Amino acid sequence: MHSGLCRLSQPFTVIFMRVIFWRCTIIMLALAAAASARAAELPVLSDSAKPFSFVVLGDVHYKRPQFEFSKVIAGIASSIKDCQPPFAFVCQTGDIAEGGTYGIKNGKRVFRQANYDEMKEELTFALKDVAEQFRLPLFIAVGNHDKHGGGKAFPEVALPFLSRELGAAVTQNCYGFRYGNACFVFLDYAAADFDAQRKLAEELLASARTAGVRHIFMFAHYPLWTLIRPGFSSQRFTDSLLPIFKQFPVDAFFCGHTHNTSAWVRRFEGATLTQIQGAACPISTTLVPMEERRTLMIPRDEMSYYWGYLSGLPAGLFLVTVNGECVRVQYRSGAKVIREFEWRKPGQITDIKKPLPPPTVTVTEAALKQVTAATLALCSWAEDGAEIGVSLNGERVATAQLGATMRNSNAFAGEKRISIPKEKLKLLRLTNEVTIDNSGRAIFGVGHAYLEIKLADGRIARTAISPRFLFSATQAEGQSSGKTEGWKIIPPDALISVSLGQPLGPMRLTFPTNAK
Repeated sequence: MHSGLCRLSQPFTVIFMRVIFWRCTIIMLALAAAASARAAELPVLSDSAKPFSFVVLGDVHYKRPQFEFSKVIAGIASSIKDCQPPFAFVCQTGDIAEGGTYGIKNGKRVFRQANYDEMKEELTFALKDVAEQFRLPLFIAVGNHDKHGGGKAFPEVALPFLSRELGAAVTQNCYGFRYGNACFVFLDYAAADFDAQRKLAEELLASARTAGVRHIFMFAHYPLWTLIRPGFSSQRFTDSLLPIFKQFPVDAFFCGHTHNTSAWVRRFEGATLTQIQGAACPISTTLVPMEERRTLMIPRDEMSYYWGYLSGLPAGLFLVTVNGECVRVQYRSGAKVIREFEWRKPGQITDIKKPLPPPTVTVTEAALKQVTAATLALCSWAEDGAEIGVSLNGERVATAQLGATMRNSNAFAGEKRISIPKEKLKLLRLTNEVTIDNSGRAIFGVGHAYLEIKLADGRIARTAISPRFLFSATQAEGQSSGKTEGWKIIPPDALISVSLGQPLGPMRLTFPTNAK
């Protein structure tokens, strides 16, 4: 009898358990949906429809113990305090802290990362100082220097700070908010899970679209593409974001990292992207156009709008004003407006103010005979350094040492200038062939090369930049020696390799002339 009752109750038990299972499943799905909805919520700083402005700062690099950059920030804040419409908040594109010191070890320039306590001190001071100088909310993207000290200091210091500024919990380096008719999304250039970050960004932008947002601004430390600093971008990061740009009309992507200043529009796979890049440090008192001293890594015909400089000016910043459908951007040196441009649709940029281009100094055969000095300038990658010989139009003119470069930070960055002896100036031509000898069988690369001469009247003339990077070994030879960085960071179509020990070149370097 007992066993019979058990047999009769088994179907009811199974049914009961199934009911419990499906109820639990429904509850879990509901909780997951609620969590997803919460993840997609876009905090609102202001619902006002009035025009507003915001400040964008590039690399800042506050450095302990003096924190000298505080004086620069104070000057910037003072220079724009009377701007109209009033600016509402400050955005910073990463590397707000320096996170270490440079030194020399075994003849090589090395960087010693700050420890946890040092990193925490720098981040705490930097965030507090910028916010207090501007007396406005501050929002930042995480930079590679900000992750020094084991990477623990940034989330402990920055995320609670950002939560207070936003008035909502910020639990990861990717976050966003809405102000008026604009959406702002900050990204981690080295997210642990790029797919998850992209999904969160898409949810935030979908929420913004539902709210009727007209403008989208995105911020990260790494650029999507670099113009002149090979190795200073992440293909994984870039690839993870491309679906977003195809789905949402992003007004501008602000970034830093390379310590250059530029703005350009690139069209790709049916999408349009405006990348605006800045640096608050280091700085120069003059603006040197990129194309005057460096090979552009992106062909000009792929950019419908472009300008770029090797560095930034003192107290450099971008001041962005949103007024209805119109977005206007000023590149400023403190209170002085250097460039100004605007758009109503993403990628369709109109210049309002721009500096006159530097005059082109042309050269004639007669002028070449009176040149008083000449220099070959180039940038190199040489992890162990290298000794090279330089030949000009078939004759050896100099021997030079290429300094050892840090593997992933200053390859093809620092400019090497090699003087040509006065007795060799007679070799100069309007079009010159420069060859690099590698008798020591070193592994290195050279690029961004040009000739510079001083004319009799004191003016400086330069050739066009060499369009190719020359490598002293094949990629296979580099791999067998454990040196592969150069081949990783230069596009294959911009690279020419020779067999180890063979001369590199020739590079054809031509001076501008009046000839049509």
